[in-house]
Amino acid sequence: MIVLCDMIDSPEGGSKFSQIYKLYRNTIYSVAFDIIKNEHDAEDVLEETLIKVIGILDDIDEEMIGTAKCKNLMITIAKHKAIDYWRKMKHLPIPMEVMEKQTSGCKDAEELCIEVEDYQELIQCINGLDERYRDVLNLKVLHHLSSKQIADLLDTTEANVNMRFMRA
Repeated sequence: MIVLCDMIDSPEGGSKFSQIYKLYRNTIYSVAFDIIKNEHDAEDVLEETLIKVIGILDDIDEEMIGTAKCKNLMITIAKHKAIDYWRKMKHLPIPMEVMEKQTSGCKDAEELCIEVEDYQELIQCINGLDERYRDVLNLKVLHHLSSKQIADLLDTTEANVNMRFMRA
């Protein structure tokens, strides 16, 4: 933050930036993390967003800083910066070390056959369960539904869904 404060020319701008930073740094980070899904990259987006805010400090009134309008502005800037960052990262070349790890993990035909047999055996075991356990297991594992969503679908309680899942 000290480096960012050095970019500000006036003491009034420094005061505004300090208020914005204290109020919205966690919000900006959260927005960036929701889009990028990486802590370090979200911190980079936070910095880029704050640099953008420094560029528009003259357009922000000090009375506006605590309002919903200012918060929406910070969220919008953070969202756009995060999307731009994500797009840039998507087009970067993959390092050779990562590629070697991925290709060394290739499976031969025998391993694939064993996995298919294991999967078929697992499906048979699931199909052999009582219907109330099978339904919960299928919805939770195969369809990635939460316990609350399953409880709503099956018209039961969330605790009951969790118990059936544990028993299954």
